[in-house]
Amino acid sequence: MTTDADLDDLLAALPLRSPREMYDEIEAARRAAEFAPPPEATTIPMPEYPYRWPHQLAGTVRYPCALGCGWWHDEDTWAWRLGPIVFRTGDPSSRYRAIAEETDQRAAALRSRIETAVRDHFTAAHPGREIPTRGAR
Repeated sequence: MTTDADLDDLLAALPLRSPREMYDEIEAARRAAEFAPPPEATTIPMPEYPYRWPHQLAGTVRYPCALGCGWWHDEDTWAWRLGPIVFRTGDPSSRYRAIAEETDQRAAALRSRIETAVRDHFTAAHPGREIPTRGAR
């Protein structure tokens, strides 16, 4: 139990699932993962998280050069602030659609920023070298 009565009430109101229901959910996820399409090949390197909380730069995601030359591109996750999202009131599906579209646009912009930084780095520091890809099976 917590010291927050509202939280206790909320937790008490949640439906309890049987162990069989939990197992079935885990099994369904495992089976779905077997048939998932292979990940898309990308030139974006594996991210690193160089700063831990409470460091002032916690939340920074670093994408280092795949060739290990010491270069990296940092993205500040705290800078990813959501702006206003416009949708019609009274229509829940329009809210979900608006949030999904905003998320897709932000993900595409992030990917573009990282890919551009990696491509510019390889052009300047590793001329003639092909950018390594990852993710394709």
